[in-house]
Amino acid sequence: MSDRVESSATTVPTGSPEETEARLKGLIASLPGIAFCRRRSSDGAIDYPWFSDGVRTILGFSPETMGVNAKGCLHVIHWADRDQHVAEMRRSAELLKPCREEYRAITAAGEVRWMRGQSIPRRGDDGSVLWDGLVIDVTDERRADLRLDMLMDHAEDSILVLDTQGRIDTANAAARRLFGRDDESLVGQPLAALLTPAHRHAELLDSADISPASIVGGGPRDLTGLHRDGTTFALELSTSEVRLDGQRLFVGIGRDVTRRRQTEAALRETEKRLRAIAANMPGIVFQRVLWPNGRVEFTYVSEGCRAVLGFGPEELMATPDRFFDRLSEDERLAFMAGLGRSARAMEPFDEEISVLGPDGRCHWLRGQSRPTRREGGEVVWDGVIIDVTDRKLAEQRLSFLAYHDPLTRLPNRTAFLERFETARDEARRQSSLLGIVSLGLDRLGVINATMGHDVGDQVLMGVADLIRASISPNDMMARVSGDHFLLLLTGYDNRRILEDALDRLHAQAQTTVSVAGQDFDVSAASGVALFPRDGEDAETLIKNADAALQRAKGQGTASFQMFTKELSTRASKTLSMQNRLRRAVDHGELSAHYQPQVDLISGNIVGMEALVRWTSPELGPVSPADFIPVAEESGLIDIICEFMLDTCTRQTRDWQLAGLPAVPVAVNVSGRQFQYARRLIGACERVLAATGLESRWLELELTETSAMRDADNAIAVVQRLKEMGIGCAIDDFGTGYSSLSVLKRFPIQKLKIDRSFVMDVATDPNDAAIVDAIIAMAKALKLKVVAEGVERQEDLDFLRELGCDQIQGYIFSRPLPAEAMRDLLARGHRLGTAPRG
Repeated sequence: MSDRVESSATTVPTGSPEETEARLKGLIASLPGIAFCRRRSSDGAIDYPWFSDGVRTILGFSPETMGVNAKGCLHVIHWADRDQHVAEMRRSAELLKPCREEYRAITAAGEVRWMRGQSIPRRGDDGSVLWDGLVIDVTDERRADLRLDMLMDHAEDSILVLDTQGRIDTANAAARRLFGRDDESLVGQPLAALLTPAHRHAELLDSADISPASIVGGGPRDLTGLHRDGTTFALELSTSEVRLDGQRLFVGIGRDVTRRRQTEAALRETEKRLRAIAANMPGIVFQRVLWPNGRVEFTYVSEGCRAVLGFGPEELMATPDRFFDRLSEDERLAFMAGLGRSARAMEPFDEEISVLGPDGRCHWLRGQSRPTRREGGEVVWDGVIIDVTDRKLAEQRLSFLAYHDPLTRLPNRTAFLERFETARDEARRQSSLLGIVSLGLDRLGVINATMGHDVGDQVLMGVADLIRASISPNDMMARVSGDHFLLLLTGYDNRRILEDALDRLHAQAQTTVSVAGQDFDVSAASGVALFPRDGEDAETLIKNADAALQRAKGQGTASFQMFTKELSTRASKTLSMQNRLRRAVDHGELSAHYQPQVDLISGNIVGMEALVRWTSPELGPVSPADFIPVAEESGLIDIICEFMLDTCTRQTRDWQLAGLPAVPVAVNVSGRQFQYARRLIGACERVLAATGLESRWLELELTETSAMRDADNAIAVVQRLKEMGIGCAIDDFGTGYSSLSVLKRFPIQKLKIDRSFVMDVATDPNDAAIVDAIIAMAKALKLKVVAEGVERQEDLDFLRELGCDQIQGYIFSRPLPAEAMRDLLARGHRLGTAPRG
């Protein structure tokens, strides 16, 4: 059989081996998956002797490269699914039960494909276990054509003329080639000499009525021929008795059918394998016939028909109309029209239909079949159709999720924007007003943190239901993120009526929700923008409503704010700052300053914190308090951090090469960077490799608030950095909310006490108690303590008495540019001798 199945019409005699081959070709080419044979030898080793060519189409690998690991699991199987798959193979081999084939596979392009199918085990004569199976790509139901490569050879006929005693009288050239003999070694030899001993019967040429061993008459006989070199071959021999001039002669026509026998055996094995595959695949393998009179019949249907349609293959083949009875009128007409187009063009028929299943539910079927035209004019399709109901429902679910929030089932931002377009057109026709409300719930994060997200979600849904019930059916409420909602109020003729509606809506958002037997007082802040006063398009109005919401939140909980031009000006300033900061990054306006960290016992500089500085050509020096929040909001903080990592590691390495004292440099990172840690870790690896600085001379500082926002993730990132040799510190400690049970899990080196507790530590008893507690806790956790913002001698002395390890502040040095910091290191200044200004 050739490597591919032709899609054009092929004419074959009905009932011939060629028809069987054509059907097998069509069936295999239509199978939407990968057929395979797996073998487990008696010593437990697993290999795959055979894969269908579908492995190349679906996974991008050739069958020869489909290797297995030491456990016998295919390399392409996702690592997370391997143990389960190996266990399933072991179970199937021990019990000789069908093996469930379900796993994720990684294609050559790196894509993940879900494969599902089944394989059937059988015991080999040598104690091995062989599985015949099929897996289907259920990711997009793409069917890979299975190609069956069959090679059919026909042996040339040989002619032997035998005398009455059965000796060879004449042999043609084909006979000499067949038996490897010349005329001299053939003529005069008995026919039995050309056969193996098992077939050398004295009754070979007797009448068939006299001896069952006779080969005369009755069609071809299967024998075993003997070549002159001693090899044997399958011989098909037809022997007839003739009389010539009163003599009784025999004419034997023989051929070497070894290849044909092998082909027939392979066909039987393949048909057995295909039937096993067809019986176990989640769908229907079929052969459909369209007769010239328009009648449609099924000449073959797999057992999967019963699960999909509710009746067996025999019933469908006997009564084809049972299939069409499962279709609606529109489906039936569309199906027949598609079948007719395929028959006229002789092109594959891609079909997707919905049928009424045995459970009374609608089932979606999808498949493909290839047509072949026979001599009588009928068109035959061999194909596969599978049940894709689950995928269809998933598509419907995805379609819903594309326009709705899965938790509250409210419309999402996409749906809101589409609805706004319609509402705006209607408002223009009627000269009416629209209100865009940006609404954010207060303190939902506190509920999530104290009661858990399940309770928080129920509170969120309860509030959403109350607010949605308070607006008219023509209005719209959408959830755009966490506790953030957008509302569209429509159909208001004047501003006073709209403002009254906004007041009622805002009051309704201040409510009490009962969840799990507890009452939760919930409030919300609102920002409002009006169409057409505050904007003509949805994005502008939403932006302005969000700006009003931010102003409202700044005023406290349960606040309400209408958009004004002042808010627009403030937003413009923020945007201007973002643009200037982006140019500053591109034009090299940023620099690094360094503030030393000093050991309180030795007085030596034992570290330094790197601080980013920005000097703008237009604005002059810009405070980090002004531009760092803008950088975090705009995403520029990643680029700034990478600039600081590169600059500080290069500077530190240069100082070390110049013979200056080696001290670690600490770079601040934001909580955003810990949430997307892959980029941060990659940047650290890159700068260390580029500069040659040892990782122990680099530290990262993360604020307490950022560390505790997602503690488990932060712990994992800090652990990864520790494995790289990079130390980490918690900065601004005491300003956030830390759980001791969480803090002790952090693999950090230092705690840095926030300057707000240090500046009056010697005079404020509260600050002193807090700092004392922090130092004691750090000592218990075996952490170094660094006090920030130390400016007065009395505070320094007090910290030394409390056992603080290191200090950082103006009492020793301000943050210095690189050259000044180099001089400080070169002169070896110690605490008490260094300048304080």
